[in-house]
Amino acid sequence: MKKLIKSIVFILIFIFIFNKVFNVLWLPKNSTSYFYSEPKKSLDVVYFGASNAYIHFNTTLAYKQYGFTTGFLSSGNQPPMMIKYLIKDAQKYQNPKLYIIDINQFAKDFDFYEEGDIRNSVDAMKFSKNRIDAINEVFKYINIEKSDPNSTSGNNKINYYFSFFKYHNSWKNISSINFMGDNNLYKSFYAEPYTFTIEQHAEYNWPNTREPLAEGMEKILMDLFSYINKNNLNVLFVVPNKAWSDLKIYDATPTKLNTVIDILQENNFDVINFNTLNDFKIDLNDGVYNRGHINFYSSIKYTLYFSKYLCENYNLPDHRNDKKYQSWDQEYIRLKELFLRLDGRDYEEVVNSYKDEMF
Repeated sequence: MKKLIKSIVFILIFIFIFNKVFNVLWLPKNSTSYFYSEPKKSLDVVYFGASNAYIHFNTTLAYKQYGFTTGFLSSGNQPPMMIKYLIKDAQKYQNPKLYIIDINQFAKDFDFYEEGDIRNSVDAMKFSKNRIDAINEVFKYINIEKSDPNSTSGNNKINYYFSFFKYHNSWKNISSINFMGDNNLYKSFYAEPYTFTIEQHAEYNWPNTREPLAEGMEKILMDLFSYINKNNLNVLFVVPNKAWSDLKIYDATPTKLNTVIDILQENNFDVINFNTLNDFKIDLNDGVYNRGHINFYSSIKYTLYFSKYLCENYNLPDHRNDKKYQSWDQEYIRLKELFLRLDGRDYEEVVNSYKDEMF
């Protein structure tokens, strides 16, 4: 009996150590994976959706200006049916006062999504029944072999349930970034040199027309609404800024987003469309770095406006004098240093100039 117990303990210890090593050295890192590295019950806001979330919202700037903390369970082209299950993980590891959901994903077609889009969310999730449920839900709607003929895993769920089967050969490509562990650089705000650049686009007038959503999308929305209401969650839906006049056919379109907004309002949810606000505007001549994302400078404006709105409407706490949150101050300093290297100006002076301009 003792030998059996020792064997079981050894196997459990081996699985625990292997899982830790695998997660650190093999799995790709993104804003979703760093969510799990934050201390439990330390995040006031959790932001869901696609890349617009962590490229547009500057978490350390929001903290420095207002004191609340934000984490992302967001990833590039996040499949919309994933959001309910990611909210469940947010409830398990954090106790946020507010959930923010980018609604672009609800205005896309299912054949837009490829294997990498699913993995961006799924791979970072801790292994659990919730992760398995999320994967099963994804494959009710998305046929990887149809949308992504180059997929190496296709619709084989085992490769998604257990990421090792996908990444076991990745040791060949291990670099220094794999050894950074849980260092959540800039608190997951996407500050890259090319986000400082400018790509010009024509101004775009938001239409009043509507288009139907992909078949099954409204069911996903209603399922999400049911979960939100059942758990009495505080949720805000948003439409971020983009260069809408130059988006590819399968991407979200304003006419479909209008339909999503109608459904949200009919179900009494708060929603902000940043493209139609009277007191906030991104200039497409100098405010975006590509057609889908605002640039670093516009992210300052977006964050200042949005943070002020959140504090005025959602009673978020201020942690700026709490020593438990020193890592937020450290990452803010790191971001200031990056800005000085890439732009040459003092970051806080630029922030204050935008504040004077906006408020």
